[in-house]
Amino acid sequence: MNAERVRHFTFDGFGYRCRVVENAAAVTEPVVVVGGAFQDMYAYQRLEARWAASATVISVDLPGSGAADPLPASYGFDFLVGALADLLDRLGLGRVNLFGASYAVPIAYGLAQERPERVARLALVGAAPLYPSAERAALRTMADALERGDVGAYARMSVAALLSHGEREVHKRAVVTRVLARTMGSVAGADIPRHLASTRRVIEWEGLRPGGVRDVPALVFTGEHDSLTRPALGREVAATIAGSVFTLIRGADHLSHLERPSEMSELLDRFFTDRPLADLPYLTPLEHPVLPAALVP
Repeated sequence: MNAERVRHFTFDGFGYRCRVVENAAAVTEPVVVVGGAFQDMYAYQRLEARWAASATVISVDLPGSGAADPLPASYGFDFLVGALADLLDRLGLGRVNLFGASYAVPIAYGLAQERPERVARLALVGAAPLYPSAERAALRTMADALERGDVGAYARMSVAALLSHGEREVHKRAVVTRVLARTMGSVAGADIPRHLASTRRVIEWEGLRPGGVRDVPALVFTGEHDSLTRPALGREVAATIAGSVFTLIRGADHLSHLERPSEMSELLDRFFTDRPLADLPYLTPLEHPVLPAALVP
C-alpha cells in the first residue's frame, strides 16, 4: 500500500492542507486533485487507486474547502490559483498532472494559463466559461435558503441543481440522489458559512480570463446529461485550450464521479499516462473543438 501523509500550509494568512499518497515507482508526473465546491480532499479517494498505481497523488483542501480555513467570498478564484501555485512550490513539485472538478475548474485552468510549464496535462470535468444567468440565479436561491436556515429547501434545491431531470438514463440515479440529499441536508455549524462563501464565489465569478491555454495537453469532459455545466459549455472551454480533447461520459450527469466512478477513474488514468481514449465504450466520440474566429482573443 502506498504511504499517505497529510501536510498543512498557510497562504497569505489562510491555512490549507493536502493528502500526499506517495508512489516511489511512478510512471507519470504527480496527479494533483482539486475538488468541487462542497467536496474535501477525500472526495475522490475511491477513484484514486488506479492513479496511485501510476503516480504520486496529491489531493487538496484549498482555503475555503474541507477542513482548510474559511475563505470569505470576497476572495475570488485568482486567490485560489495563487494558493495552488504555493502548494506546488512547497511540495517541491515540477510539472504535474492537474485535475480540476466543477468549482475547481477556474483554479486549475488559471494555473495552466499562468504557469503552463508547471502542468504536464490538464483534466477538467464539469467546466463552464461562465455560469449562465439561470444557473447563477438558482445558486443564489440556494444560498438564500441556507442563509435563512431552511436546510431542507437547500438540500432539495441542491439536488435539482446538480442532478439532471428524471427522464434521462443516469447510472445509480436513486442512490446518488439519496446520498446528495442526505449530505446537503445535514449541513450545519461551521459548514454553513463555508457553503455560502463557496456558492457566492461562483455566483460572483466573472468567467475564465481571456487568452486561453497553450502548450498544455488537455482533456475536458462531463456527463452527457449534465444540466448544470451543460456539454455545450464544456465545449466552449475546450475550444479555448489549444489541441484539447472533449468528450462525454455516457449515462452520467454533473456527478459522474458518483454515477460512473470506475469509468471516470480509468479515463483519467489513461489520459495521465498517455494511453488511447478512443476505444473506451462509455465515452462519446472524441472531439477537438475550435474557438470561432470571432471569439479568438
